[in-house]
Amino acid sequence: MHAAGKLVVTDKSPASVVWFRRDMRLLDNQALCAAMATGYRVHAIYIVDELTAAPWLPGGASRWYLHHSLVSLQASLARIGIRLYLFKGDPVEILPRFTREVSGVHVVWNYLAEPSQLQVDRKLEAGLKKSGCEVEVFHDDTLLPPMAVQKQDGSHYKVFTPFWKRSRELLLNTDSKLSLRDIPRAQVKPVAFDPADVSALELLDDHSWHDKLHDYWQPGEAAANARMEYFLSDIVADYSVMRDVPAEDGTSRLSAALHFGELSVTRAFARSQEILQTDSKKACKDSLLRFQSELGWREFARYTLMQHPRSTDTSLDSRFETDWVWQQGTDLLSKWQHGETGIPLVDAGMRQLWQTGWMHNRVRMICASFLTKNLGIHWIHGARWFWDTLVDADLASNTLGWQWVAGCGTDAAPYYRVFNPLLQAGKFDPNSTYVKRWLGDEVNEKPIVDVKKSRVDALARYQAMRDAT
Repeated sequence: MHAAGKLVVTDKSPASVVWFRRDMRLLDNQALCAAMATGYRVHAIYIVDELTAAPWLPGGASRWYLHHSLVSLQASLARIGIRLYLFKGDPVEILPRFTREVSGVHVVWNYLAEPSQLQVDRKLEAGLKKSGCEVEVFHDDTLLPPMAVQKQDGSHYKVFTPFWKRSRELLLNTDSKLSLRDIPRAQVKPVAFDPADVSALELLDDHSWHDKLHDYWQPGEAAANARMEYFLSDIVADYSVMRDVPAEDGTSRLSAALHFGELSVTRAFARSQEILQTDSKKACKDSLLRFQSELGWREFARYTLMQHPRSTDTSLDSRFETDWVWQQGTDLLSKWQHGETGIPLVDAGMRQLWQTGWMHNRVRMICASFLTKNLGIHWIHGARWFWDTLVDADLASNTLGWQWVAGCGTDAAPYYRVFNPLLQAGKFDPNSTYVKRWLGDEVNEKPIVDVKKSRVDALARYQAMRDAT
């Protein structure tokens, strides 16, 4: 067990321990509210758990964001009299030991909707209860508890649209799911904190490549809520149209805040629903419903991952794991990764990703389609690269997105759908504003593959795959 900062607890009166995970906030935090409602002293703990995360250890961009989000959380907790203790290691060993050291009689946390994380939860719940602790665990990572959305026959949905239709019905008919919680009032005076404790976790790479991310991101709960309110007041009216235009600030840009839990998905849905019920303009209603459906895709990604834990590494459609479906021994992956494909829109997207730790969603789909369909490279290589370079890298969403584009997922686009990057550029970046922003004068229009021929080759491979089965 590695502790960042010295653990010194002199008060041995009963305490409540709240384990922070990807819920880096005070607002709408069910676990924190439950801990403070006990009337006990409250201790907060965060554990960098590389054991459970393997083999999908967070990439450099995601670790940079986590570092600064933890600094913000540390300061926010200190203001209401709670110190955040930081550790690195196995939660199954660290959390019980920490609880004993601080005289904890009550332990609380929020579930994460990932199969490997739920295994940890079960071990901890059983062990802590056996030792005499009261344990409370809340579903806080999703709008509805994982797997709660079922068909009338009790089976699970495999297609997004009916899944989200049923989810909205449940949400809007269950008032408690839309209830929001204020920041708990301080019960004691503020405590001192030291940001160096976060640095001791060594989340930041030794090389300072990540310094550039400061120009594009402001991690922390306050910034997340400010961005949400700005989006809902100034951007959302045109969201349904402008969300597909990469040169414009037409998306919510809330994916990182939602992933790390600086903003609760419940608040994002509830605030959009408030406006939906009061704004009479059809365009705004359409946009708000579209925004909610994007939150729905986040739900569906977690829902699907819970049903198919192996989908992070294996195509749901097993036919896509046949070697001859994909190009073998290609050296084109590196050119795609570094924005050197000769397809301006693809290269601009990959440069934006490398520079900012984020890529516009429309461009993500185009880049992913080009890698899997035109270059014929297995989707797992793209998923790994996005995982390493995105600040909002999310296991469920990343997996669902890549399998959707590749055509091998549970709610996949047909295998024969191929995004033509040239036609997409003409439709969504007609003046090359986005391309020029990220490529400048370096625009290279000598494609490493012929777009039309590579599409025909891809369709031939997929048809042969279907014929073989």
